Amino acid sequence: MLSKKEIRKKITFAFWDYNINPEDIYLIAVGKKKGGSFFTKEKVLIRLFERLSWYEILDMFGKEFLTKNLTPKLIKKISKADIRKKYEFIRKILQDKALPSSGWSVENRKRLEASVLSNRWYSA
Repeated sequence: MLSKKEIRKKITFAFWDYNINPEDIYLIAVGKKKGGSFFTKEKVLIRLFERLSWYEILDMFGKEFLTKNLTPKLIKKISKADIRKKYEFIRKILQDKALPSSGWSVENRKRLEASVLSNRWYSA
């Protein structure tokens, strides 16, 4: 876990364009304080997910909190598709869900072998 000073610094970075106390933002994010119309728990978490790295978020909140609060509904509201995809993958890992195959599955093996080991490079 990060220290209070480090958490304050990360939240200040994520909310640089608002004049709001970082401690209040953190309390809203963990559900210990009710936010206003804009600073709801959901909106604060989404902004943090979009602005901070996964490791910073994990250090800030912990695995148990994220397992409980990283929901499909929340992930769908993340604006960038690549970040949405990343957090959907992370949610599946945290909740012990099945993950997609790596691409080297039985179905793809023959196609991939044919493309890698083709004779086109060796024919005269």
